[in-house]
Amino acid sequence: MKRKFNPKDIQIGLKLPTLLAPLSSIFIRMAFLVDYIYTPLFKIFEVIGRSKRLQNVGFLPETNSIRLKEVLIELEDGGKLATDIYLPKELYKKKGSGPTILVRLPYWKDRLSILGYFIASKGYVAVIQDIRGCGRSSEYGTNSLYMYERQDGLETLRWITRRFWYNKKIGMWGLSYLGITQLAVSWDNDNLLTCLNPIHSSYSNVFWHPRGLYPVGLSGAIYLIMISTMKKLTTMDFDQWDRNGYYKQLFFNPSNSFFNEPIDSKKPKLSDMASFDNPKYSMKMINRVYKTDVNVSRMDDGSFTKLIKEMFYKRNIFHNYDLSPYAFGLNYEFNTPTLFIGGWYDMFIEHMMRDVMLIQKNAPDFFREKFKMIIGPWSHINMDKFLLKPLKYSHLKDDFRFLQKILPFWWYDCCLKGEQSLLSEIPPLQIYILNKDIWRAFYKWPPTSTDLKLYLHSDGKSNSLNGNGFLSKNKPKEEPPDQYLFDPSNPVITKGGRNLFLLSGPQDQTDIERGDDVLIFTTSVLEKGLEIIGEVKIIFYASTTVEDTDFMVKLVDVYPNNKKSINVIDSGVRTRYRNGNLDEPELVNPNKIYKFEIVIGSIAIYFPKNHKIRLEITSSNFPRFDVNSNLAGKKNKKKFQIATQTIYHDKNHPSHIIIPVFNGKENK
Repeated sequence: MKRKFNPKDIQIGLKLPTLLAPLSSIFIRMAFLVDYIYTPLFKIFEVIGRSKRLQNVGFLPETNSIRLKEVLIELEDGGKLATDIYLPKELYKKKGSGPTILVRLPYWKDRLSILGYFIASKGYVAVIQDIRGCGRSSEYGTNSLYMYERQDGLETLRWITRRFWYNKKIGMWGLSYLGITQLAVSWDNDNLLTCLNPIHSSYSNVFWHPRGLYPVGLSGAIYLIMISTMKKLTTMDFDQWDRNGYYKQLFFNPSNSFFNEPIDSKKPKLSDMASFDNPKYSMKMINRVYKTDVNVSRMDDGSFTKLIKEMFYKRNIFHNYDLSPYAFGLNYEFNTPTLFIGGWYDMFIEHMMRDVMLIQKNAPDFFREKFKMIIGPWSHINMDKFLLKPLKYSHLKDDFRFLQKILPFWWYDCCLKGEQSLLSEIPPLQIYILNKDIWRAFYKWPPTSTDLKLYLHSDGKSNSLNGNGFLSKNKPKEEPPDQYLFDPSNPVITKGGRNLFLLSGPQDQTDIERGDDVLIFTTSVLEKGLEIIGEVKIIFYASTTVEDTDFMVKLVDVYPNNKKSINVIDSGVRTRYRNGNLDEPELVNPNKIYKFEIVIGSIAIYFPKNHKIRLEITSSNFPRFDVNSNLAGKKNKKKFQIATQTIYHDKNHPSHIIIPVFNGKENK
């Protein structure tokens, strides 16, 4: 079947149903009024907590707490950070000491006042701070676009050491950007920190792709987030956040994201910014390159808005560097116990797993003794499940687990109140197995497994669900190749997966698989279940009629009787970056066969008996990734050209996927 691209088929995950949309404004406004409603709320929870049934529920406050008047922490360069302090009431009265949990965020600290009260009710001092240029700090500086997170975080930690309650125990907490601010101070921190808990965040640059693809949908989401940090928004309506509609161009208009860089592109490189060891010089370079005048020590004059437009809307930067700006200078000299929390459908997870392997390699003692990680079945902050279908839960148990995991007071009680020697008894990795509803513990990543090679086969007609493509353990002999047309103006859409704001998580791919521009290869019905843990890889042979194009691959779980096909992991390759060196692109020769080797992704999933394993191959996945124009840096009137793509699977070109089958041993 010939598909027709329809932007209405692209769904935003972070969106309330129309009937409930007005409630978002009410909920957001209520967050700013917690000071007035906390006392009666605490009394209610206090009464509830007396019930014997609920005494073990960790989400009930344990002691009364108070909030001090906002403090402005003055930085060395003259900027100021608006900071709130919440203390247990008795500790404040006695001017006693106690452990601190620091939270640094760009999303208006006043919205998290309920969190501050709650942390203090558990016997901790909570310090919640708007980062430079954001929220209530926006009057005293400009957002540094990650560059000053390390410097500002360390200055804040030193400030805490001079407070009356300081007892030499400081931890940090937070999800997403709140995790980023932790990672920025996680090494060489003069032992100012006792523990960290970064959730859904990574050292590795989430915009960096090992084969050169660009996550254009994520770019639109980050653009929206950066705008929201400067405004006191009271709605979840993105049209109110971005009145210029730039995010719509990134989410819904494939021609806006056509990739057509010259092979000798002069686009600014992230690696150039990483060459400086001082954020001051990095900001000077940014201002010079983008002709802006961002002064991080003064209130923004409009330069930051111009900068984020260049960075995220125009995408005028090449992410050829694998570390994020807040991790520039990372040397893996860690000493602070760290609990990572990730989700298999989070857009950070692949980069988090890369971090795990690098920490395991470069800091093996730290990994064994002080590094812990929990990976659940969640998308980014689980936000799409809370807001997309709030009245229709299919995995309520998973959502409750998420709430339990993201505020791990057992971790803080162990590190800040108890004995850290107990940490060595906890395995480094606790991983949820999708489709099996069990957790496994591991002492290394990836765990020991056996490679299962599944080879691509067809009679040359594997196009769509109506094709004859299949996967088997048998190596191919003489088989005709498969072909499809890749029209950049008619891309295959993203439906679920590892996204931000776009529809995320496991979604049915059946509609996508009806298109003739998607090749389908499926196993026969599984006679017994198969548990896969680790990196899934693919080696395939392909040619194209153009000099530069993309190939996309997706692993899918097909339910009995083909009831539905659920996305598991996906990735791809831009042919000019097929060798993995982003600084040395090389065009392909039209119609020449090339070998491609890529990692599709890391995962832990069980394929039950009577399910099938499926591989999809196509050339676009929009708006998860930008769309290749196929022009290889040249120009034409249409701004794209149609390519004929050929996938080979014969004796000389044995295309196959490599699946790590878990052997059942949770290795030490």
